[in-house]
Amino acid sequence: MSRFLHMAKKCAKTLTYLFDGTMVASPTIGAWPTGVTGRCKVTMSSVTGHTDCAGTITIGSETLTFAQAGTKTTTVNLTAKPIVSSSGLDCHCHITVIDTGGADVMTSTETDLPCTITPKSERVSTPEGGWTSIQTTELRARGSFSVGEIIKFDLNNMFSPTNGIEYTLSSFRPDKSYMGKESIKILQF
Repeated sequence: MSRFLHMAKKCAKTLTYLFDGTMVASPTIGAWPTGVTGRCKVTMSSVTGHTDCAGTITIGSETLTFAQAGTKTTTVNLTAKPIVSSSGLDCHCHITVIDTGGADVMTSTETDLPCTITPKSERVSTPEGGWTSIQTTELRARGSFSVGEIIKFDLNNMFSPTNGIEYTLSSFRPDKSYMGKESIKILQF
């Protein structure tokens, strides 16, 4: 297997945050995620040299008052980056975006993953003593992987994963090449 014929995307998902650092009167806020209607979750915590967690933070039209370290959420739904200011706070502040139901909004970073994708059919035994056929997908690629990672690809268009489905990696094993040297991994979903 000298050449990879298909393209997938390796997806890294992280919390969408607007600010993460020591609070100042007018912090520089990150970008609001495109197309998201949501609220903000604000967590204040003390760090060495910055321990005053009592004060207020204003996000858009809403003011949250902190008497001590802790987490609070705004109640006003936002669709764009708000203006943020604070008073009296000298501590670490972490502002993340949550959806209208309170779930964290995740940001996905995708990197190209040249690969070979092979849909397979495997026969497995049933509890009744018979056999059934299940569909699996194997993907061969170079790189480091871990169970639980998200790989995005489209079985109908294996050359462009743009509109692909996100699959969670359930297992992987080395594909031993000449002289037993590991160069390619076989990923299963």
